[in-house]
Amino acid sequence: MADFGKWVVDAFNGLTPSIDGIYTDAKYDNISYWRKKQQAMVTTAGAVAMVIPGAHLVALAADVAFLMNRMAVCSYGIGAIYGYDRFSENILEEEDFANILALWAGNDEITTIVTGNDEIITMVISKAAIDIASKVGGKAGIKIIGKTIAKSGAILVGKKLGGKVGAKIGAKFAGKLSGKAAGGMVPFLGAVIGGGINLWFITGIADSAQKYYKFKCDVISKL
Repeated sequence: MADFGKWVVDAFNGLTPSIDGIYTDAKYDNISYWRKKQQAMVTTAGAVAMVIPGAHLVALAADVAFLMNRMAVCSYGIGAIYGYDRFSENILEEEDFANILALWAGNDEITTIVTGNDEIITMVISKAAIDIASKVGGKAGIKIIGKTIAKSGAILVGKKLGGKVGAKIGAKFAGKLSGKAAGGMVPFLGAVIGGGINLWFITGIADSAQKYYKFKCDVISKL
């Protein structure tokens, strides 16, 4: 049986997103259009990867890497739209996607923060205050909040997923990917299953990205 969890963590750790490029590409879009565009890409890729029974197991690892990349692009693009609409600024940080993945996977610390009230927002600002004070310029906090949230939830070790968080994210992926592996053995049905599961992933991460960036924008608005 493939180690789906390891594939997922390796795919995340291998990401090299150009967040400035994503900001430029996405900032003028609306959320609905951006989501539909990402959904179409991953649904098609998931279906193609499952077309040939048996051979789909070889294609599955590449499909996971592609899916992780598109989930990251989808998430950052949503952040680009939120940031441009509310502040006409690029609010994206590399740490954002790890935070969004953790929220999507049900990490308790991140869920508590992102669904918090004004008291939680004040706590995040307080934790970010030292880093903000060391920066020059009134909008320094825009590029600090994601990092502060990641530290609060122990989401990253360096730039890699923390062990506990990585295991939780990997487990959530593995449950669906094992269904992909089994469903891909059935001619014709495998493509439907593969596309549908990818759609489930991208829709879920987009929902989490919207919750995360709404909270992040609320924090930034109070700096």
